[in-house]
Amino acid sequence: MPADMNVDIFSQEPVGKAALKKLGDVPESFRLFAVEGVGNMPDNMIGAQVTGAEFRAAMSGPNKGKMTVEVKGTRRSVFVSTEEVKAMRQEVK
Repeated sequence: MPADMNVDIFSQEPVGKAALKKLGDVPESFRLFAVEGVGNMPDNMIGAQVTGAEFRAAMSGPNKGKMTVEVKGTRRSVFVSTEEVKAMRQEVK
């Protein structure tokens, strides 16, 4: 995971957009942080398991003020197929 989750990297990528669409409404502090391919790369790739959670700012220490603390009990994971990612790429164009 990046040290600071203020930067929402995955949500701008087709796989992240497809995952967020499947997850439905998520809080503003929700961030995707892990994408794991499912299937054998590259020929038999069937999709990806995408995981995210809510984060809050650290209150002390070297990361004080940065969104680095995962809120317990908020982790969610979803499977997105390669077809869903391809469809999201088409939507983005």
